[in-house]
Amino acid sequence: MVSFGDNLKIVRNAKNISQGKLAAKVNMHATHISRYERNVTAPSIEVLKKLANALEVTIDELVYGTGNDKAENTINDNELIKLFKKVQILNDKQKETVKDLLNAFLFQKEMQQRLTD
Repeated sequence: MVSFGDNLKIVRNAKNISQGKLAAKVNMHATHISRYERNVTAPSIEVLKKLANALEVTIDELVYGTGNDKAENTINDNELIKLFKKVQILNDKQKETVKDLLNAFLFQKEMQQRLTD
């Protein structure tokens, strides 16, 4: 699982902002940013808000990563993750068909489970 410090570093690097520049934007010393990125310490919620604003991302993204990161950290089946990534390139109508198929399959399994209980 990716940590807050890892996410902070990923976002900061993606935006091409140095630790010093980020620290200046949130009115703190660069050593604090370094400590966050190394997971030595965690920021307060107030500092977290400032970091998110300075990096123009949500607090959720800083804490949990992007949607893809969350999915990969939540879903343990790599084959399933690959299939979901392939589904993302389909057009909207095709995506709805995949969702309908999944919902129908899961509904069937739920009904079977209820009947056996």
